[in-house]
Amino acid sequence: MPSKSLAVLTLCVLTSCSFSKLASNQTAAIFKAGSPVFEEESDIHVAEEAGISLLKTLEVFHRHNPENPDYLLLLSKSYGTYAFGFLENRILQYKAKDPSRHDLYLNRARLFYTRGKEYGLKRIERTNGELRRAIDQGLEPLRTALSQVGPDEIEPIFWTALSWGNYINLTKDQVRSVSDLAIVEAMMAQVLKVRPDFFYGGPHLFYAIYYASRPPILGGDANKARQHFEEASKASSGKFLMVEALEAQVLAVQLQDRMQFHKLISRIESTSLEVLPEQRLANALAKERARLLRENESHYF
Repeated sequence: MPSKSLAVLTLCVLTSCSFSKLASNQTAAIFKAGSPVFEEESDIHVAEEAGISLLKTLEVFHRHNPENPDYLLLLSKSYGTYAFGFLENRILQYKAKDPSRHDLYLNRARLFYTRGKEYGLKRIERTNGELRRAIDQGLEPLRTALSQVGPDEIEPIFWTALSWGNYINLTKDQVRSVSDLAIVEAMMAQVLKVRPDFFYGGPHLFYAIYYASRPPILGGDANKARQHFEEASKASSGKFLMVEALEAQVLAVQLQDRMQFHKLISRIESTSLEVLPEQRLANALAKERARLLRENESHYF
């Protein structure tokens, strides 16, 4: 009798775990399918507050079901885009007026990019262990592994490289971060090769900033940067406004081209959020960034 009771109890536990994991997997699919709802939000403040809750909710579900690749991808993307959209705008907002708040948001952005990178690396490991190992083995093994990656496998590579690259951009004084740039560039090079229009020309936007943000002696190239900005803009027919915001912030300032700076910001300001409804939030953040750039213009020229 005791053995029968134990068997029934074991069956109940296993069934409960099975149902729990099934429910968690279904929830991951719902989160993935429902993410456009967040991206369509037009109110920055609503999205900024809701975004933190969303991140922690995703982490709760990931903790319960760590093997599910959808949670890892969502966390990688969400931490990276939250840092880039909200926290980097706050860095711009407080850079000249409140050093302590500037540093607070700078450190938080670094933390969020680190989390975006780490979740992305875990996601890569789940589906391509060979690639994940190659990332730690040097450029040649990495490039060999990346050459085997097709269009359907690009998404986690893109979001991992995006967070990693943006972290490097915020920690240029750290030798390790700068040395990691070659790894990030190799990852994004494969994305550019097989899916150049991914996420509204995201790979082109990466290279636009890559070439625009450094002087020629360190590999900067204004002409290449301009070409990549143009290709990134074409990917959305000029509707993804963050392209123009970054061109103003990085290339126009690097070249000290005040006329182009004004032209880009004016175009952002005059464009409706409805030009790209599925990316209202990104475009609202681009408009906020354009306003902050205009307000701080005297610090750039």
